[in-house]
Amino acid sequence: MKPFNYKNVIFVPVALFSAVTFAQQPTTEDTERLIDNAQRPAFSQGALPAASQQDVTPALAEPAAAPLSQSQHHMLPFWGDEARARGYDLPETFGIGINHMNMRQNIEVSSIAFSGLGWDTFQMPGDLFNIKAENSREKSKTETMRLDAWVLPFLNVYGIVGHTRGSSHSIVSVDADPSQYTGLMERIIASAVHQMNKSGQLKDLDFNLDFKGTTYGAGFTLAGGYENWFTTLDTNYTRTDFNILDGQISALTVTPRVGYRFQMPGISGTSHLNLWVGSMYQDVQQEFKGSLGDLNMPAALQPLIAIANQRGEGRFRVKQHLQSPWNVLVGAQYEITRNFNVMTEIGFSERNSAMVSAEYRF
Repeated sequence: MKPFNYKNVIFVPVALFSAVTFAQQPTTEDTERLIDNAQRPAFSQGALPAASQQDVTPALAEPAAAPLSQSQHHMLPFWGDEARARGYDLPETFGIGINHMNMRQNIEVSSIAFSGLGWDTFQMPGDLFNIKAENSREKSKTETMRLDAWVLPFLNVYGIVGHTRGSSHSIVSVDADPSQYTGLMERIIASAVHQMNKSGQLKDLDFNLDFKGTTYGAGFTLAGGYENWFTTLDTNYTRTDFNILDGQISALTVTPRVGYRFQMPGISGTSHLNLWVGSMYQDVQQEFKGSLGDLNMPAALQPLIAIANQRGEGRFRVKQHLQSPWNVLVGAQYEITRNFNVMTEIGFSERNSAMVSAEYRF
């Protein structure tokens, strides 16, 4: 029986774009002098990735009198002072964010197998039941908290922890072939299951399942740009402990994005609006196993499972895969202030998703 379709519920989008774009000011004579005077290792004197251009501010026109921002007092990012001396406006070093993701997607089930079925001394063959699952659809909601830091002007690293809950729906059919077995008991059980399938009792059954679990992981974001254009590549690895599975489910998610940065009015001066398009790739562990006792079977199957699992040792093993590992993303992020921003992102084509988040940087 298909336990549930939880592909990608453990993915947590984590690239917050106030933290992945940094602006380069037009070079002035004063800035050039500041660059010349900057103390930096010789091997770091190459060009840093450029991003959006902004108008020269009075503070930049008189660098000697400009007060240092809070981020300039941090040890991180490494070579951050050099980047600022070259005219780059870096985001605040550290960030804490809250994310909410709502996702729906289709799953294809390759195989479902049972083991440990039987009673007294009789051991039922694991391949006696032929189970097919169709039109499998999963939906999930994930809330996470993210902590991050810029370790280099173009590299952000982060950790995430949160909670996932959701449900799945599948159309399942159960059959058996008596001709495949020579033992009397096996043939009797297979014949009974086959007759129930032919009569429609074990065909097109609605199989629903609720699930929940704890998600945690880590990742990094690479960022760069030219003038107002920017690009990011976000990669993260997560694990989720689900309440109805043995062990952990792991996922690798890679998300490239490209976008444009607009200057916008803000509550404390000039702010920015970032718009982008991208794509999400996910590679999720494909084989799952657990106890049959943790599954809520369809009513038509409950008497059959009760007979076959009298010892309570029955287990399931499911192999499944995504219909497509890729989908398309569009998103926007608005910097309310330098320290606070909000973001939304929508996914479509093969996988539907909606994500909102808020982040505070310091």
